[in-house]
Amino acid sequence: MTALLETRGVWQRFGGLVANSDVSISVGRGEIVGLIGPNGAGKSTLFNLIAGVLPPTQGSIWFDGKDVTNLPAAERCQRGVGRTFQVVKSFETMTVIDNVIVGALVRNTVMREARRKAHEVLEFTGLAARADVLASDLVPAEKRRLEVARALATEPKLLLLDEVLTGLTPTEAQTGVALVRKVRDTGITVLMVEHVMEIVMPLVDRAIVLDLGKVLVEGKPSDVVRDPKVISAYLGDRHAVSA
Repeated sequence: MTALLETRGVWQRFGGLVANSDVSISVGRGEIVGLIGPNGAGKSTLFNLIAGVLPPTQGSIWFDGKDVTNLPAAERCQRGVGRTFQVVKSFETMTVIDNVIVGALVRNTVMREARRKAHEVLEFTGLAARADVLASDLVPAEKRRLEVARALATEPKLLLLDEVLTGLTPTEAQTGVALVRKVRDTGITVLMVEHVMEIVMPLVDRAIVLDLGKVLVEGKPSDVVRDPKVISAYLGDRHAVSA
């Protein structure tokens, strides 16, 4: 499988704190890959490095066959990296459709075309009936979907989903899972950060587990959940021994 995204020996240091340590991962075109790990594992930092929020202290990031290590987030978005945020960042005083138009303007500079794209994405994400509602009036699950819609409006090749299923009810989470699969079915590659393994493991093609800033293990979900190192990282050494 051809890699769409690669991180090569990536380190991120904040003073004496090492958030990511020699992280090398690869995400193939058309995959859904889960990036999981305990709190403080370095998931959000790695996501920010991939998105271009900050450059790595060391190492390189390659996207679609090109070195994008020193490119800012806006330029990576232009090249096809779309993302959502762990803390929802909707424009609360704007309508749902205007929020999505902001994303669509990345590729459609004519407002008429940007609006058309926004309507198309709202239909896709199940938010069409809420198009003229203020973002502040959406319930949490709808705000998560709005984040996805705005990212999709940028027409990404790679969609970075940062805990879009976290905090949802079981029914809402299943709706979110269906949406992620639907996104992949359009040809978009998905890399998603999730904290709750029970939600993400049935969904992803591969899982990459981070712990203390390092890649602990990666592979098929069925193999990863049985790995003693993963059990230890999530549940403690006593459980790893008994497993």
